[in-house]
Order: sequence, then structure tokens, then C-alpha cells
Amino acid sequence: MGDCMTCRILLYSLTGNTLKVGEGLAWELGAQLHEIETPAPERGFWARVKMSVLTFLSNSGTVYAPDQPWARSDLMILGTPAWSGRASRPMRRWLEAGPELPERVAFLITADTDTCPESVVEDLTKLSGRSPVAVLFVNDADLASGNWTDNMQRFLNLCVIRYRQSA
Repeated sequence: MGDCMTCRILLYSLTGNTLKVGEGLAWELGAQLHEIETPAPERGFWARVKMSVLTFLSNSGTVYAPDQPWARSDLMILGTPAWSGRASRPMRRWLEAGPELPERVAFLITADTDTCPESVVEDLTKLSGRSPVAVLFVNDADLASGNWTDNMQRFLNLCVIRYRQSA
């Protein structure tokens, strides 16, 4: 499905759900998949409370992303879990650093909610400075049941640039 299109995927995945979807997209698109890394998260109830509070404090936390020529791609997919109705802090931190992005971006959002949190789409749109060509939302229940591939195909159809052969 790649159709001579260059695509890079950059995502942050705390539990592996966003990574699983990202791997499926990378396979379908022939895309390069990259992950944002952070220091190992703390575990337990208080760690989750702390993470929820820090979600709203954008200036906290260290993130590491590979140095790539992001802007030279035809498409870049930004993937993040939803945290308390926001894009994950690592993804927000990376975007706040002002990386050069291509004109065409798409968003991958995972969450434990039934519907896509529009606030996460707004976060990513504002921070990237781009309106997405497509948004793929996968909730935990659909991921567990494998019931997300139809949504992925619709997403891919919106993302792929089909080059015309001229005679």
C-alpha cells in the first residue's frame, strides 16, 4: 500500500497499545516506526496520580526521540495514548520543542474511552501546527478484540497519496 510514498511514524506508548497499532500501520504503509522514550515510569497508585497531575504541567519530564529528517516525509503519523483527556506528556514535550514536520500529518490516538477525545486531537493540532489528513482512534476494547482493522483501512485510505502515471 506504500505507493512510493515516504512515511514516518513517531509515537509514545506507555502500555504497548499505541505501539501495537503503530506497528500495524508501519507494516501496511512500509513506514519507518520510531518511538519517543522516557525514563522508566514509576509503578503503583501514587505513580498514576502523579502522572495524571504531571499531564497538565507541560514543562516537566525528559523525552528522547530519534533525530530524523521528519519534514522530508510525504506523511508523518504522530501516535499517542490519551492521558486525562490530553495527548501524552512525552508527545507534547517533543512537539513543544518545535521539530520540523512535513505538511501532511495524521494522528493515532489510543484510549480506554468509547469515543476519541477531541481534546487530544486539538492538542496535537495546536502543537504540530497542522490539521490532520486523518485521525485513527483505537480504544482498549477494540484493540483487545482485534476489532480495529476496518478503522485502520479507512485511515490508510485517507493517508496514502496515490501517484498518477502520466503517459
